[in-house]
Amino acid sequence: MELQLLTPEQWAKERKRLIDFAVRFGEKRLTVAAIHSLRRLPPELLSQKDSGNVMAVARLGSRIVGLGYAEEAGEKCCVIVTHPEARGLGIGYAVMDAIMKKLGKLTCQVALDNVPSLTLFFRLGMKAVSMSTGPTGKPTLRFEWSQEEKKGAIPPSLI
Repeated sequence: MELQLLTPEQWAKERKRLIDFAVRFGEKRLTVAAIHSLRRLPPELLSQKDSGNVMAVARLGSRIVGLGYAEEAGEKCCVIVTHPEARGLGIGYAVMDAIMKKLGKLTCQVALDNVPSLTLFFRLGMKAVSMSTGPTGKPTLRFEWSQEEKKGAIPPSLI
């Protein structure tokens, strides 16, 4: 698996393909707001060092198998999508881990019925800090993580 943090040029070149991947394989779990965040993401936001914006893509050969995106360190948007045929291989973990290392902190909102994402964020060492009603009307957990808290994460090889 090849994992890369996208440059503004790569995002501009692959934007449509990556958005299509997220919509197709997000299994209707991505909110409308998350999809709009991806669609309106200007490439230059990925180049600003302290903006908190990062996109990571995992590939097997030329095939996209995972996509992660955080806007304002997840405060505005946090997305993770893994191709169904690649689930259970640690790709989501690798993508989110790369984003977390780049940002040093991350916040995500996850609906309680999204068990795969809940499991992933707990395995990454993120902490559920509050619960609210999310944008879809479902109970939603807010996860937070900072570099100092990473020590408790379970490596994917032990899962």
